[in-house]
Amino acid sequence: MGLLSAVARGRPRAGQPSPAAHPSTATARIGPVNLGRVAWLLTVLACLVAVLILLLEGYYGYAGVTFAVALSAAINLV
Repeated sequence: MGLLSAVARGRPRAGQPSPAAHPSTATARIGPVNLGRVAWLLTVLACLVAVLILLLEGYYGYAGVTFAVALSAAINLV
């Protein structure tokens, strides 16, 4: 086995400490969420719940249209 195959499997090279030897001190920070983004997310979720209910009740056409609305709203989240 060559050094390249050992590195490819995620093993540290000789003389280098393993990543677990030095734990990260960085903390995760979640930035502020735009209110408009929250509104679009809630719209998508509401549409998906409506799609599920419509499918369970047998309204396949309405479920398809509502799913299209959910996809259209989801574009605003990208």
